[in-house]
Amino acid sequence: MAKNLYMNAETDALLKRIEELEAQLDKARLWQAADGADDTPAYIQEMEGRFRAIADTAPVLIWLAGPDKLCFFFNKGWLDFTGRTIEEELGNGWMEGVHPDDLERCLAIYTSHFEERKEFSIDYRLRRHDGQYRWISDKGVPRYTITGTFIGYVGGCMDIHDQITFSEQLERMVEERTRQLKHSEQFLQSVLNTASNSIASYEAMRNEVGKIMDFRIVYSNEEQFSKIARDGGSIVGRTCREVYPGIFRNGVFEKLVRCVETGQSDSYQIDVRRDGELFWFEASIEKLEDSVTVTARNISEELKSDLKLKDLNRQLKIQNSLFKHSEENANIGSYAWNVETNELECSDNLYRLIGHQPQEFAPSFGQFLSFLHADDRHQAIRDGIRAYETKVIIQNTYRVITRNGEIRHFRLSGNFIREGDNHLMIGALQDVTKDIELTDALHKKNLELRRNNEELASFSYVASHDLQEPLRKIRAFSSRIMEKEAHHFSENTKDYFLRIITASARMQNLIEALLSYSGTSGVNFKFVEVDLNSILDEVKSDLEELILEKNAVVEVQKLPVLPVIPVQFHQLMQNLIGNGIKYSNPERQPVVRVTSTIVEEKDGQGPLCRINVTDNGIGFDQRYENRIFDLFQRLHGKNEYEGTGIGLAICKKIVQNHHGYITAEGTPGVGSVFHVFIPVTASQ
Repeated sequence: MAKNLYMNAETDALLKRIEELEAQLDKARLWQAADGADDTPAYIQEMEGRFRAIADTAPVLIWLAGPDKLCFFFNKGWLDFTGRTIEEELGNGWMEGVHPDDLERCLAIYTSHFEERKEFSIDYRLRRHDGQYRWISDKGVPRYTITGTFIGYVGGCMDIHDQITFSEQLERMVEERTRQLKHSEQFLQSVLNTASNSIASYEAMRNEVGKIMDFRIVYSNEEQFSKIARDGGSIVGRTCREVYPGIFRNGVFEKLVRCVETGQSDSYQIDVRRDGELFWFEASIEKLEDSVTVTARNISEELKSDLKLKDLNRQLKIQNSLFKHSEENANIGSYAWNVETNELECSDNLYRLIGHQPQEFAPSFGQFLSFLHADDRHQAIRDGIRAYETKVIIQNTYRVITRNGEIRHFRLSGNFIREGDNHLMIGALQDVTKDIELTDALHKKNLELRRNNEELASFSYVASHDLQEPLRKIRAFSSRIMEKEAHHFSENTKDYFLRIITASARMQNLIEALLSYSGTSGVNFKFVEVDLNSILDEVKSDLEELILEKNAVVEVQKLPVLPVIPVQFHQLMQNLIGNGIKYSNPERQPVVRVTSTIVEEKDGQGPLCRINVTDNGIGFDQRYENRIFDLFQRLHGKNEYEGTGIGLAICKKIVQNHHGYITAEGTPGVGSVFHVFIPVTASQ
């Protein structure tokens, strides 16, 4: 800094000397203009030479500018510094060497002071001949003739780069040291403030006879815990009676006094209630001259953690008990295998399932392989190797020979998990012997059911051929007797023959209905996307004779395309529409309407198509809603309306084959409505 001041003073002196030389040159020029003396040019030349010699040998960079702000002279020092020629620097050429970040500021100061004819000083970076930008201090002074005419500026520049660099380094060092000291202070304070322990120093306060009556708080890092601190004050300098009045009631004050008087360390535990919450502290007391240092630790969380740990242990004990009981009830045994250490742990119930006492032997894979049935060991080994390599357990069932020689079936399941650097395979073995036995029994029942179905199919064949043939003969011969011999019979005999013919016809209808019902049973039906309107057209065509006979009206709303079993759906619609016409009210024209709508299923299985078949027939009592769908159930006498009592049972069976359901609503004397619900898509 002193060197910088010295160089500034030297620069000022040079500028002053240059001004004096310029003044003498100016005076000489005036003399020449006035007198025209012959020796004046020589004098001017001498003065200019002297000016250049001073400027070029000066240790600073010197420039001259005219009243037009354009520079017309740069000394040797400037040209050597910049490494440029005088021609490159003249005018505004010197601006090319100014650092781009400094140029605007530099020009603003230069221009404003130039216009106000004021002396100025600028610090900016100028490019040196080696391409490095160096900080220079440029001082410009306005120039005037002896007559007071402004003729421009003279400026001197000094390289202050090293001074600025040193100053900045020194400044940074001071700032860094200050920051380190401040950081150390803050660090120490933060250590004390953020320590899990609260630290305080209490100075004894004695009365006139030397008895300790109170303690003054010299230092404390627990201000956040005191009410005074929360209210904006500081507890340092206050007395314990002001800040901690409770210590005079709970025996802590006596311990502090005893520590000061005897020098013996002490400790205590206290509970403190703050803002309605209870805290527990454990504190130690140490003597320091006529003061005590109290270090207190908040043990509230520890006590809570201890209580929580005890509660968790209790819950864990309950969970383990529940898990053990669940294993026993479900016939499951669990295991955990550490792949890295090859350690295997098994639950107590796993031992029991194979007929051993819990933890009777050290578990190992070799030990458990010895329990497997000989025919299953190779498969178990292959599954184990594959699981080890792929980290995916293959679920399989193996036979195990228990301790008493009984063969039991066990299903192995599990999963691989990562615990730190270890791979663990955890899983369970479940005794599925009963499931296997039930599966075998179910298989046998299925075989038996298949045989029964085959027998039923055989019965259907017999019923359709062997049983109907005698009935046809009975009807045929009875009809012929009545045609040829009726005039020989009494009225009673004729009545008997008519009853025989009627009963045999009814019997044949019943057999055909039973065959139709049995034909709706099965599982291999093929669903086809069908336009239901085409099926309804076929149904109306088949019922044409009945429709004409009853003078009935069948109205069909446009129906959707649905996946159905075409033959069965045809029979379903024919039965429902036929019943609507057959069981009509004789006092009005039969009308049957078929409509449909898409509804959402309540259980979320997807949309259903509801097909409504409405008639204005005799109706039925709603109490019999479910009964009418049972086999051979009739709500009217056989002499009132013909029928077998099987038609609606067939309808119910067909709807079930379509994975739907059917309901009915009826009002006696008004009519009935049958609602058929079937899925909209084949996937349902």
